[in-house]
Amino acid sequence: MKILYPGISRHPSKNQWFLVTNNSTYVIGIVENVLLNLHWGPRLVTMQDVELPAELEKERSSQDPAITSAREECPFFGGLRYGPDLLRAIFANGTKELDLIYHSSTLDQHTLKITLVDRVYDYLKIGLEYILDIENDMIIRGAILSGTDDPEKCFYFTKSQTAAWHLGPPAHGTHRELVTLAGAWSSEMQVQIHSMNPGTSHVLSSVRGIPSAQAYPYFAIKDQAKDGEHTDCEVYFGTLGWSGNWSIEISTDIESKTRIIGGWHDREPKIKANRELALPLFVAGFAPDGLSGARKRLTRHIRREREQHLNEENILSPVLYNGWEACGFGVNIKNQMDMASKAAKLGAELFVLDDGWFKGRHLDDAGLGDWYVDQTKFPEGLKPLSDHVHKLGMKFGLWFEPEMVNPDSDLYRQHPEWVYHYTDRPRHLERNQLVLNITRKDVREYILRRMCDIIKRANVDFIKWDMNRPISEANGDGVVSWIMHPRIVHAMMEKLKQEFKHLRIETCASGGGRADLSMLKKTDLCWPSDNTRPDARLKIQYGASFVMPPNMMSCWVTDMPNDDVYCIFPISYRFHVSFMGALGIGSDLTKLTEAELELYRGWIELYKTIRPIQQKGDLEFLVPPDSNRTHTVITQTTVGEGNASVVLAFRESSPFWLSLGPIRLRNLKKLCIYHVQIWEDNPFVPVFTGDMTGSSLMAKGLPLPYLTSKAYSSVVILLQIKIQ
Repeated sequence: MKILYPGISRHPSKNQWFLVTNNSTYVIGIVENVLLNLHWGPRLVTMQDVELPAELEKERSSQDPAITSAREECPFFGGLRYGPDLLRAIFANGTKELDLIYHSSTLDQHTLKITLVDRVYDYLKIGLEYILDIENDMIIRGAILSGTDDPEKCFYFTKSQTAAWHLGPPAHGTHRELVTLAGAWSSEMQVQIHSMNPGTSHVLSSVRGIPSAQAYPYFAIKDQAKDGEHTDCEVYFGTLGWSGNWSIEISTDIESKTRIIGGWHDREPKIKANRELALPLFVAGFAPDGLSGARKRLTRHIRREREQHLNEENILSPVLYNGWEACGFGVNIKNQMDMASKAAKLGAELFVLDDGWFKGRHLDDAGLGDWYVDQTKFPEGLKPLSDHVHKLGMKFGLWFEPEMVNPDSDLYRQHPEWVYHYTDRPRHLERNQLVLNITRKDVREYILRRMCDIIKRANVDFIKWDMNRPISEANGDGVVSWIMHPRIVHAMMEKLKQEFKHLRIETCASGGGRADLSMLKKTDLCWPSDNTRPDARLKIQYGASFVMPPNMMSCWVTDMPNDDVYCIFPISYRFHVSFMGALGIGSDLTKLTEAELELYRGWIELYKTIRPIQQKGDLEFLVPPDSNRTHTVITQTTVGEGNASVVLAFRESSPFWLSLGPIRLRNLKKLCIYHVQIWEDNPFVPVFTGDMTGSSLMAKGLPLPYLTSKAYSSVVILLQIKIQ
């Protein structure tokens, strides 16, 4: 009996492979020359636990062909296939169907490569790749399309997606629910729950040239109709690593079998396959411990990919000050130096000069593309401001929107041909700007040249890379622009990081519109939303927490009242919400009283104390937004297998004057004594200091009388092991 160990192994006598992680097993095999999924779920012990069938499952009737319901790893259009597919092609002779069969495989401990070829046109090859993240129970899947340069063997892919994932019917006849993230500008990543009724499909997609705020390339499927944050249900989850147009389709047949397919959106024009073309990565995993476990695994996976080459200093995000909401376009050397001095006194570690610093930029209708310092606002350039910021002990950051240009700019007047356009169609403006055609070498070289010059001259440590409109009229050079544009953006970012080893990059697209897996792995910070209202941010950050590590989630404290003069959030509440991720300050510091500035300083100081836990720990929602009638949200972030933990608790309102019961914590050490400190509205003096056992905190719970009937009450709780 062959025992299965973590890693990838092949059956000694069959074309069958076992992909084993700490808590899951994924089994695939060749049946009648077709690559099938045979199991995905809880970990199995031996190879004999999944037998390789000799033939495809018998069909129910002539209306239900066996191949349609088969769990194909790479379902394609051809023959008796009528389900969702990944690949479609058209050959020079007019044939519009594929007939892919198994060709070969290669294997090492963590990577499996399987090649499929067309049965007739064997120059058409599909290379499927499987990579394991054993610790996080995840599989990274990729695919490479390849053809030939022979013009007589020309063919096109009319649909090219990466991977299919299959789930059998839910165990014990339980019901499944689909969790997705949807939204719009200022309301990104709103968690949506859908019933997965038999015979239904759900399609998630974006055709805006970016992942978008409207939908996020993420899914989670949970086995029980609970909020899923409980740890007693199985969850399958996944996300695409692609910063352009994308699609994920989740379809459930009448027998409750589910197929998930995803990759490039099939709105992409046909792709000539005369070279190797890599498809986006599609990552998925299995969590036996609910949505909490899915969140932990995906964010740990992103951290591992990002942080394996970083030192400790770069893993923790600095406390940031950005004056956009305070100054808008009205920046100049004097007000920015004054603001930097005030920010430094509060404890800020990074000062960011946002929009408005470059030539002709007084409103959003001019200047984009002219990346030269405005000599009226900054007569001696940005170096004096940068030097001032550095002398104050802070890093210096700068805003760019590299892919965009205003028609009212010197760049556009000199090079109107540099934007995406068709000669016989209008050029559509959004936010008074057009999109530069960075598939042109001269365009991207100009952008990089200007950015490098500014970064070097001003000794810039950090850039905020923004993108404030979707792409349209994408008529570019070479391979399809919709595909090349996001790849070139990634390449430009990599070029900057190679040129400036210290440089940190924040991704922003009018908020969280470009925060996919591939972008998160390449950047250091992500702006989830332009909406900084604390009540809105709790919901936005809840959704973002499924896909974004806390040390990448930029969370700002801004002025109140903001857009609603009748809604005043206490300073403490604003800070506590922003403690959930990487803290930033966006307030107009010149308008705060001395007492308010002192509170800001105190909360920033406290944040730095808990930052190693908040940014490096595993975030859980003990009570998610909108899940209870007490109007509470409670999070817990834990590090070191329970050595330390931070709890953030919020009560938006209490219209029924209901008291709260004790909150039972998780993931602590039962036999240890924890020193517990609780802060309410004063960062300098805790309202509670005491010792409690881990068993008491998890079994009996922690009382929170501070969350009263008063609207917008909140607390920060720090737990540290005192006696083991």
